[in-house]
Amino acid sequence: MLRTGVDLASGEVLYELFTGELLGSWDSRISVLPKYDEYVVDQTGRPRLRPCEPYLIVEASVHKVLLGHNVYGGPTGFLPAVRGLVNLLESLLSVELAHADVWSVLRVDVAHVFRLSRPACKEFFDSLQLRSFPRRQKNAAKYDMAVYFPGKTTTVKFYHKGSEFKQHEYSRLRQFFKNLFGIIYADSNINIKDLTEKKLCALQRLADKTLRVEVEIHADKLQYDFGKNPTVAELSDEYLERIHDTEIERLLREGKQAMDIVRSTTAVMSRLQCVYGCTRGGQLYGFWSALCTLDEQVIRSKFSRPTFYRNRKLLEDAGVSWRSSNILVTANDSLIHDFSPVRADRRFCSAPARNRPEYHVSRDDLRQSA
Repeated sequence: MLRTGVDLASGEVLYELFTGELLGSWDSRISVLPKYDEYVVDQTGRPRLRPCEPYLIVEASVHKVLLGHNVYGGPTGFLPAVRGLVNLLESLLSVELAHADVWSVLRVDVAHVFRLSRPACKEFFDSLQLRSFPRRQKNAAKYDMAVYFPGKTTTVKFYHKGSEFKQHEYSRLRQFFKNLFGIIYADSNINIKDLTEKKLCALQRLADKTLRVEVEIHADKLQYDFGKNPTVAELSDEYLERIHDTEIERLLREGKQAMDIVRSTTAVMSRLQCVYGCTRGGQLYGFWSALCTLDEQVIRSKFSRPTFYRNRKLLEDAGVSWRSSNILVTANDSLIHDFSPVRADRRFCSAPARNRPEYHVSRDDLRQSA
């Protein structure tokens, strides 16, 4: 079932609520699924459906609910974001719901955004293709420059926002902003069509320079850490950020370095000799060179299991990375030679975006559209 609110005067679709699952992270709708039964383990140990007190399962991107897109400007606090979503649902459904703080949490997506050029994003995803992930299955999305690593407790996603925005959101937002500007500037002579296209082009330019890193925290992880499905009030921002950082570190094995990550041949040699001495540093430099030029599976077959993991651990402890090293680059330096998708990286986007001119339509644009 789909419940839609439409402004009859303008034809604007104000909201969409439907009783189904969202199609993906790009879906901007709010899923409200009524439940009248739940699985209960019987005496034989088998799960069976039993009637229960009715409840709701709600799924939505709060970022897209607020702005219509998630290119920039999303919420930074979990608790106020959920409170705002529950209050909105009460208004749309014209019902009184339980306070947001006592709702149970079944899944949370924690996203970090990094400002990288499109060529740099392409190089980042190319570097991921050269690496093997024995504990995670690597799956490609249906659009360019996107990969995700599903797991039982978490799913890690890397994707170029520009490609995802172009495929899933551009056409939808055209109608969204057309209706919005039609209401805001109904009494003016502004060209709504031109204004809409300028807004979309601005969002596309920003999205093209954005790498989005998401960690989807599943119910199994939450139940393991809390012994139950935690309530909204029990989930702190510190916990969510820690899970995000830990999962990215485990996957890329680069997130825990206190010192700067080094990748170039000269810097790696200097770092290894400084940390481990000339003899041991030279041996590890040879191991590092092999990792840069050969697949990890090949290197595993050349070394014993204890030697391989010991040497790799020593490289990580010294802040040395074999991903996107300049051994693989012949014409120029790597665009991401010092990049790592962690909050300490200088490309991490954390400052408010609302005052930056490229994020909104300026008054000059309004005059030119008149």
